[in-house]
Amino acid sequence: MRVKCIVSYDGSQFHGFQIQKNQRTVQGEIQKALQKINEEETIIHASGRTDAKVHGVHQVFHFDTKKELPAVQWKRAINHFMPNDIYILDACYVDESFHSRYSATKKEYRYLLSMNEYNPFQTDYIYQYGRQLDIELMREAAQIFLGEHNFASYCSYDQYGNTIRTLYTFDIAEKDGIVTFTLIGNGFRRYMVRHLVGGLIQVGAKRIDKTFLEELLESCGEKKCLFKAKPQGLYLQEVFYEE
Repeated sequence: MRVKCIVSYDGSQFHGFQIQKNQRTVQGEIQKALQKINEEETIIHASGRTDAKVHGVHQVFHFDTKKELPAVQWKRAINHFMPNDIYILDACYVDESFHSRYSATKKEYRYLLSMNEYNPFQTDYIYQYGRQLDIELMREAAQIFLGEHNFASYCSYDQYGNTIRTLYTFDIAEKDGIVTFTLIGNGFRRYMVRHLVGGLIQVGAKRIDKTFLEELLESCGEKKCLFKAKPQGLYLQEVFYEE
């Protein structure tokens, strides 16, 4: 039987989602719990990976099991073994055709930045930029990324393969000095959100203009974006599936 779970986690003390030898990861903690419940090794499959210090609000994963429990019991059982920085929000049985990654149709990421004075209580959750940015300039520049593009210039250096993605939403809101970048797309390559936000921060600081970001985009990877926002302000907000 296949179980789909929605999980929330504080990424501050994790070396990313994906399991890694001798490192604390979200996947590692969940699989340790499932091994105790299922009494055998259980591999989980997530909608995607998040990097070290990146947070998950509604990350999705699935696993296959021979153990028959009421769906509501899976949530309780896994949470019983979870550390206090991971929490299973929901668990349900799904058809075997469901796959957390390949069945996803859209993802939403949010990035939080503070233009206010440094706040030590926010440093793991909101990028402490500490200076004013021109919000309107950033909003205008963000529009160039909407639609389908080859985002090779805004991905990790070590990633190849298909870098064509469609961005449906790129909104920027500001309240009380906190800037929220909201991106919704059909998929994101590694570091893509952080490079896009990093480029816009440079525009908002008036160090570059949107033409420079357009040139990077149109180069399709020949020129690379060297601006990358810090991981602490990044959240995987939502994963969408067909109804």
